[in-house]
Amino acid sequence: MPAPKPSASDPSDPSALAVAAVVGAHGVRGWVRVHLYDPNSSALRRGLVVTLRAPQQEPLPLKLTAVEPIPGKPVCRVQLAGITDRDQAEALRGRELWLARADLPRLAKDEFYLADILGLPVERLRPDGSVQPLGTVVGLTSNGAQDLLEVEFQLEGRRPDTWLLPALPQFIAEVEGRVLVELPLGMLPDALAGDDEAVEEGPKPTEEPEEPEEPGA
Repeated sequence: MPAPKPSASDPSDPSALAVAAVVGAHGVRGWVRVHLYDPNSSALRRGLVVTLRAPQQEPLPLKLTAVEPIPGKPVCRVQLAGITDRDQAEALRGRELWLARADLPRLAKDEFYLADILGLPVERLRPDGSVQPLGTVVGLTSNGAQDLLEVEFQLEGRRPDTWLLPALPQFIAEVEGRVLVELPLGMLPDALAGDDEAVEEGPKPTEEPEEPEEPGA
């Protein structure tokens, strides 16, 4: 099943993805600590050029001169060309590290970047085999333990609403022009679940009518 890779994308620059963010300085020689969006990522490698971006600031392309993962944490110590003291390192706090897609590790056949499914329709197969639209992926969020897809849907005569889809392989069966999901009972909002849950649970057994007592019994 597809396995998601956390990332962020910019519609104005689809050729790059954000893979980490600077969370602080490390030491006094210009090193920074960066938080990896994917804890298992090996995207940051010595010699690559990253672009550091932040709202209302000019993009800053810099070469990675050293990358040191911190065992057991989604954090790396990183040295950037031209950043030589703590003040310069602190000035980068909050900036995201963007990599050209061409420099990213090759994805396995069943992997995808979360940023790439923004805007895709979400569908599932009903118990009767028909396809049910469940909305469109409009955002990404997290509950601290896992990434969640924000799916927006609108029923006729009602306002738009959203539900959250955990970005986990056991729920996402296919990502190819759409997000095909396989969901357990209770995950969909009632407005989308309809009568399916009753169908999946099966018909309730009917009670046998009581036989009338014979006179004189």
